[in-house]
Amino acid sequence: MALVMVFNAHGKTLTDEEDFWEEPQIEVNEGVLEFLSQPPEKPVHHHQNQITITRSSLQDGWVELSQCHHHLDPVPRLEIVYHPQRIRDIRIVSLSNIGHAEVLGHKLDLSDIKRSAEICLSAQSRALHNLGEGLYQLRNGPYMRRFLDGYYPMQLSLEVRYPAERIELSGQQPLPEGGVDRQSMNGRFKWSGWFTGKLSTQLDFRLNPLSE
Repeated sequence: MALVMVFNAHGKTLTDEEDFWEEPQIEVNEGVLEFLSQPPEKPVHHHQNQITITRSSLQDGWVELSQCHHHLDPVPRLEIVYHPQRIRDIRIVSLSNIGHAEVLGHKLDLSDIKRSAEICLSAQSRALHNLGEGLYQLRNGPYMRRFLDGYYPMQLSLEVRYPAERIELSGQQPLPEGGVDRQSMNGRFKWSGWFTGKLSTQLDFRLNPLSE
């Protein structure tokens, strides 16, 4: 699943969202992935992803997606863009401090976004890849928070649920182990942390030798 945050600020007048982007404590890079050991001083866009791998996912690659975006940046217009061949059935579940939100094919089009805005959605994502010989790979991203030519800090919380009676987690990259939640166990993987640049995640699974 590819996700790109596109901020469209053309034609706006001088408002507090311009002041937001000009704050000196907000660092920006050119897309190189960097994990942050400490959270930014102020709340940043928090992307929560809950992915459920079902038995049918092992056959067709489609997983259940529940996603929320918190602390969206206060801009006149924002597009959340997904890979057109790997997303379907996007539905808006809830929203707050957003003037208008609409699903346009593989995109979410938002306008009149205020401070502390948030939106939650559900969808199906074709993110699980069958590598053969009982191996599977869950790919997500790239996650990024981009404005003009720069990339800004972003928080990601990722939770993956999977049928432990059929598959087991064998590895992941590039998420730092320090962000793995202690509640992660058979059937669930959780990670949370901050980063700048472009982040793509990869979780590797293999068939449980005790499965049917």
